[in-house]
Amino acid sequence: MAKAIVKEEIISKLKNIIKVNKGIINPNEAVSKTGYSKDDVLSGLNRLIELFEAKVVLDDVAGGLRYVFKYPLYQRGKKTAKEVFASIGRGALKVFKTIYKSAVGVVLIAYTIIFAIILLVATRGKNNRNNSNNSGFGVWILFRVILEAIFWSSVARPYYIQEDRYGNRYKTYKKEEKKGAGFIKGVFSFVFGPETPPIEEEADVREVASYIRLKTNGIITAANMIELAGISYEKAESRLAEYCGKFDGFLDVNNEGIVYGNFSNIMGSTSRDEHKNITYYIDEIEPPVEFTGNKTGRNFGIICMNTFNLIMSFVVLNMHNNPPIEYLNGETTGIIWDMIYGGFGFWLGWFPLLVSISYFAIPMIRYPNFLIKKKNRNNRVLHKILIGNICKSRKKSFTLSELVEIAKTKMNVKEDTIRDMMFIILRELSGAMEIKEDGTILYTFERLYDEFNLK
Repeated sequence: MAKAIVKEEIISKLKNIIKVNKGIINPNEAVSKTGYSKDDVLSGLNRLIELFEAKVVLDDVAGGLRYVFKYPLYQRGKKTAKEVFASIGRGALKVFKTIYKSAVGVVLIAYTIIFAIILLVATRGKNNRNNSNNSGFGVWILFRVILEAIFWSSVARPYYIQEDRYGNRYKTYKKEEKKGAGFIKGVFSFVFGPETPPIEEEADVREVASYIRLKTNGIITAANMIELAGISYEKAESRLAEYCGKFDGFLDVNNEGIVYGNFSNIMGSTSRDEHKNITYYIDEIEPPVEFTGNKTGRNFGIICMNTFNLIMSFVVLNMHNNPPIEYLNGETTGIIWDMIYGGFGFWLGWFPLLVSISYFAIPMIRYPNFLIKKKNRNNRVLHKILIGNICKSRKKSFTLSELVEIAKTKMNVKEDTIRDMMFIILRELSGAMEIKEDGTILYTFERLYDEFNLK
């Protein structure tokens, strides 16, 4: 118990030093100001860099390491007000889509059946009680469709790895084997677009631990964080510090001034399937952005059914608002006519009308966003390809023509787009660009090269 209290006291005193120094602390300085041993100070700093946004760099003045915290101290994973509101919005949209998903296909099918029965009865001109038998049969079909739709919508869908024509691998959901369930999900995809497998947040932690244990000798740098996550050096330094705190490793600096993390404490025997935890940034390709994800025939069928429902809802509304004299005089009888001219006018008129309009309106509204998502996805894929190959090659320099050749084997992209992306990557990876006398553009990543080849 006393040990826990001492640790809290160390953390408290370290926080005070960080506050006075506006986010900066040197372990040797902390030892002299607190009177604790260096091991205790480093243990306390490890806890702080796990909890708060920070990076660890070489202290050119005092020597050794310097811990640079985002000041005022900012907790890792804490959401800004903007992110909180965005999260609430996504949650509300998710609830709406969940409710809508369970009804969207059912409503389309149900009203197509109902309106088909109404049309059949109206065209046959049967104004007797036998109409109730037809209605009962339609209700039985509707009931079965609803039950099957609810069941298959609630079943978790497995995913598998698929390749595009360039050999890029990505996760996607398997196609439904049940035609009914597939059609229900097809209607939902028509309205909102196809779903993609969710990202598992805990996967990153397992990935880094497995990477350290299987791919290194327990020593990693910020460059390794970039290879795994494709992030900038600023974020990679923070991520390296975070994992040192999380895995109880320690940070040090070599004679060349390279900061590295030592995780020898987690090395040892490995499990047979542990390599499956590792997915390099270059391999984290997102599924292609599709507008509906349906085949042309299914989209055509959905459009035809919804158009039929839209027209029929107008017809029923007009009938409801203008009942014929035969019905008012009691000459026209039957459940179908009672539903149309009686209390079901809203459910047979306005409700399917509004729903049918939404089936066409929502895709039209989301189309501009679809184009933006498609462009952004292509940019992210290009970013992964370029950074992934820069890291994978372990080279210091690359010509533009080399990178263009690499990128064009993986996607259809223009040279100007690659050049623009390289400006972004140069800033992220502390690189430099040089134009040779012959006009050759050369990109150099000296820091990345040195960290990958750390001795």
